[in-house]
Amino acid sequence: MTEVARELGVSAEGLRGWVKQAKVDRGEGPAGALTSDERDELRRLRREAAELKKANEILVRAAAFFAKEIVK
Repeated sequence: MTEVARELGVSAEGLRGWVKQAKVDRGEGPAGALTSDERDELRRLRREAAELKKANEILVRAAAFFAKEIVK
């Protein structure tokens, strides 16, 4: 592994990680391990959840602002 990593110009640990992830992607990994596609989807969903949270906070503030304006 170390020799192949050196030939490729990457670290041995990096190559080990790639090999491990490739096994998971082929369905040969440990139970519960996420495939690359699942990791990408999880990353996308977390980003989307953060955006929705920000949008919700803005809507809550806007509703409070307009509620105050109506009461005046």
